[in-house]
Amino acid sequence: MLISDLHLFLESCVSGIILQNRRGSPYHLLGADILQMVQSYLKDSEFFLGKGDIVNQFASLVYAFGWLDAGSYLGLYHSSSDPECLERIVFPSEYDREHLVLKTDKYLIMLGNAILSVSVFPCSGSPLAPAADKCLSMAKDSHSCAEELIGEKQYVSALGHLCYGYGWLDTAVRAGLMKVHSNFDLFTTEF
Repeated sequence: MLISDLHLFLESCVSGIILQNRRGSPYHLLGADILQMVQSYLKDSEFFLGKGDIVNQFASLVYAFGWLDAGSYLGLYHSSSDPECLERIVFPSEYDREHLVLKTDKYLIMLGNAILSVSVFPCSGSPLAPAADKCLSMAKDSHSCAEELIGEKQYVSALGHLCYGYGWLDTAVRAGLMKVHSNFDLFTTEF
């Protein structure tokens, strides 16, 4: 799948979404907020495309994908996305490989630090505790997988996993499922 196809796929996923919760309710507002983040990162990807920056275009798209899937998992809306398509992304023959390696290494550190900066916020008896655990697990699994892929010099896939997992973690913070203890600048939520 080409990066342009991923962009079209995500746009089609977002365009068909209907929020599941009563208008004006906190969960409706959260769903709208998450979809706004997805759309913002889709616009960022267009900006980077215009600059010829394939690496940041890809990162923005996959980050949006993580937000989209996390919001769907939380039951805020239904999305028919397919995260397996991320494994089939094909970069154009011409791109800045050094930029890809540097960004991947940077995101490995950032996501690792972000994971260490949070804790599950809902108490264990809350029905939201398993959702928080799932979001944190997605971020940790994405980080671990990226470490392996970097060792195999598969930087495109590694960056994809890092951005996808980061999207899940950022969504969990925005949803109030995680308490951030440090490194507040690593998250999109205002504190």
